[in-house]
Amino acid sequence: MPRQISEERLREYGDLKRFFEVWQTQLFPNQFFRADHPHHPVNALAAIEQRFGRSRALAGLKQAINDNLEFAVDFEPDIIARIDEVLHQSGAPTLTQLLAHQSKLLRAILRRGKIRNDTEFYIVSSVLSDTSADRPESETAALGSMSLAYEQKS
Repeated sequence: MPRQISEERLREYGDLKRFFEVWQTQLFPNQFFRADHPHHPVNALAAIEQRFGRSRALAGLKQAINDNLEFAVDFEPDIIARIDEVLHQSGAPTLTQLLAHQSKLLRAILRRGKIRNDTEFYIVSSVLSDTSADRPESETAALGSMSLAYEQKS
Protein backbone atom coordinates (compact mmCIF):
# COMPACT_ATOMS: atom_id res chain seq x y z
CA MET A 1 0.00 0.00 0.00
CA PRO A 2 1.38 3.43 -0.92
CA ARG A 3 2.63 5.61 1.94
CA GLN A 4 0.88 8.85 2.79
CA ILE A 5 2.62 11.92 1.46
CA SER A 6 2.65 15.34 3.14
CA GLU A 7 1.18 18.38 1.43
CA GLU A 8 4.69 19.84 1.04
CA ARG A 9 6.05 16.72 -0.64
CA LEU A 10 2.90 16.50 -2.76
CA ARG A 11 3.55 20.05 -4.02
CA GLU A 12 7.22 19.20 -4.60
CA TYR A 13 6.20 16.10 -6.55
CA GLY A 14 3.77 18.10 -8.70
CA ASP A 15 6.38 20.77 -9.47
CA LEU A 16 9.14 18.28 -10.28
CA LYS A 17 6.78 16.13 -12.33
CA ARG A 18 5.82 19.18 -14.42
CA PHE A 19 9.51 20.01 -14.95
CA PHE A 20 10.20 16.40 -15.97
CA GLU A 21 7.26 16.30 -18.39
CA VAL A 22 8.31 19.52 -20.11
CA TRP A 23 11.96 18.42 -20.23
CA GLN A 24 11.12 15.00 -21.68
CA THR A 25 8.46 16.12 -24.16
CA GLN A 26 9.25 19.68 -25.24
CA LEU A 27 12.85 20.54 -24.46
CA PHE A 28 14.67 17.24 -25.00
CA PRO A 29 12.19 14.72 -26.40
CA ASN A 30 13.15 11.12 -25.77
CA GLN A 31 14.93 9.70 -28.81
CA PHE A 32 14.12 6.08 -28.08
CA PHE A 33 10.42 6.00 -27.24
CA ARG A 34 7.45 7.88 -28.67
CA ALA A 35 5.39 9.88 -26.17
CA ASP A 36 2.66 7.20 -26.18
CA HIS A 37 5.07 4.28 -25.57
CA PRO A 38 4.86 2.69 -22.09
CA HIS A 39 8.65 2.95 -21.69
CA HIS A 40 8.75 6.68 -22.39
CA PRO A 41 10.10 8.26 -19.16
CA VAL A 42 6.90 10.25 -18.50
CA ASN A 43 4.76 7.10 -18.86
CA ALA A 44 7.20 5.06 -16.77
CA LEU A 45 6.89 7.67 -13.99
CA ALA A 46 3.09 7.45 -14.18
CA ALA A 47 3.27 3.65 -13.89
CA ILE A 48 5.55 3.89 -10.83
CA GLU A 49 3.22 6.44 -9.27
CA GLN A 50 0.21 4.22 -9.88
CA ARG A 51 1.88 1.06 -8.61
CA PHE A 52 3.89 2.39 -5.65
CA GLY A 53 2.44 5.82 -4.90
CA ARG A 54 3.76 9.35 -5.17
CA SER A 55 6.10 9.08 -2.21
CA ARG A 56 8.14 6.30 -3.83
CA ALA A 57 7.83 7.91 -7.26
CA LEU A 58 9.24 11.16 -5.84
CA ALA A 59 12.55 9.50 -4.95
CA GLY A 60 13.01 8.18 -8.48
CA LEU A 61 11.83 11.45 -9.99
CA LYS A 62 14.46 13.37 -8.03
CA GLN A 63 17.18 11.08 -9.35
CA ALA A 64 15.90 11.44 -12.92
CA ILE A 65 15.88 15.22 -12.56
CA ASN A 66 19.40 15.12 -11.15
CA ASP A 67 20.36 13.42 -14.44
CA ASN A 68 18.76 16.33 -16.29
CA LEU A 69 20.63 18.85 -14.14
CA GLU A 70 23.91 17.04 -14.65
CA PHE A 71 23.28 17.14 -18.41
CA ALA A 72 22.58 20.90 -18.26
CA VAL A 73 25.31 22.04 -15.89
CA ASP A 74 27.64 23.20 -18.69
CA PHE A 75 24.98 24.94 -20.79
CA GLU A 76 25.72 28.50 -21.85
CA PRO A 77 23.70 31.21 -20.07
CA ASP A 78 21.65 32.04 -23.18
CA ILE A 79 20.61 28.38 -23.54
CA ILE A 80 19.63 28.24 -19.86
CA ALA A 81 17.59 31.43 -20.29
CA ARG A 82 15.67 29.91 -23.21
CA ILE A 83 15.05 26.69 -21.29
CA ASP A 84 13.95 28.71 -18.25
CA GLU A 85 11.44 30.60 -20.40
CA VAL A 86 9.85 27.40 -21.73
CA LEU A 87 9.68 25.93 -18.23
CA HIS A 88 8.28 29.15 -16.76
CA GLN A 89 5.61 29.37 -19.47
CA SER A 90 4.62 25.77 -18.65
CA GLY A 91 4.28 26.51 -14.95
CA ALA A 92 7.25 24.34 -14.05
CA PRO A 93 10.23 25.26 -11.88
CA THR A 94 13.02 26.71 -14.01
CA LEU A 95 16.37 25.08 -14.62
CA THR A 96 18.01 27.98 -12.79
CA GLN A 97 15.82 27.38 -9.74
CA LEU A 98 16.59 23.67 -9.66
CA LEU A 99 20.33 24.20 -10.12
CA ALA A 100 20.27 26.74 -7.27
CA HIS A 101 18.36 24.28 -5.08
CA GLN A 102 20.87 21.55 -5.85
CA SER A 103 23.74 23.90 -4.95
CA LYS A 104 22.00 24.80 -1.67
CA LEU A 105 21.52 21.11 -0.91
CA LEU A 106 25.20 20.43 -1.57
CA ARG A 107 26.18 23.21 0.85
CA ALA A 108 23.85 21.70 3.47
CA ILE A 109 25.45 18.27 3.00
CA LEU A 110 28.90 19.81 3.43
CA ARG A 111 27.82 21.68 6.60
CA ARG A 112 26.20 18.55 8.02
CA GLY A 113 29.15 16.36 7.08
CA LYS A 114 26.92 13.42 6.25
CA ILE A 115 24.87 12.06 3.34
CA ARG A 116 21.34 11.15 4.49
CA ASN A 117 19.78 9.39 1.51
CA ASP A 118 20.24 8.08 -2.02
CA THR A 119 19.27 11.40 -3.63
CA GLU A 120 22.00 13.24 -1.67
CA PHE A 121 24.44 10.44 -2.49
CA TYR A 122 23.62 10.82 -6.17
CA ILE A 123 24.22 14.58 -6.02
CA VAL A 124 27.56 14.11 -4.27
CA SER A 125 28.60 11.41 -6.75
CA SER A 126 27.74 13.68 -9.64
CA VAL A 127 29.78 16.53 -8.13
CA LEU A 128 32.75 14.23 -7.57
CA SER A 129 32.62 12.92 -11.14
CA ASP A 130 32.66 16.46 -12.59
CA THR A 131 36.37 16.95 -13.09
CA SER A 132 35.87 20.26 -14.88
CA ALA A 133 34.61 21.99 -11.73
CA ASP A 134 37.08 24.08 -9.78
CA ARG A 135 36.44 22.78 -6.25
CA PRO A 136 38.74 23.22 -3.29
CA GLU A 137 40.67 20.05 -2.55
CA SER A 138 39.36 20.02 1.03
CA GLU A 139 35.75 20.07 -0.23
CA THR A 140 36.41 17.26 -2.70
CA ALA A 141 38.09 15.21 0.05
CA ALA A 142 35.18 15.80 2.45
CA LEU A 143 32.62 14.80 -0.20
CA GLY A 144 34.68 11.72 -1.06
CA SER A 145 34.78 10.65 2.60
CA MET A 146 31.05 11.17 3.02
CA SER A 147 30.36 9.23 -0.17
CA LEU A 148 32.51 6.32 0.98
CA ALA A 149 30.87 6.29 4.42
CA TYR A 150 27.41 6.26 2.84
CA GLU A 151 28.33 3.43 0.48
CA GLN A 152 29.71 1.35 3.34
CA LYS A 153 26.56 1.98 5.39
CA SER A 154 24.21 1.03 2.55
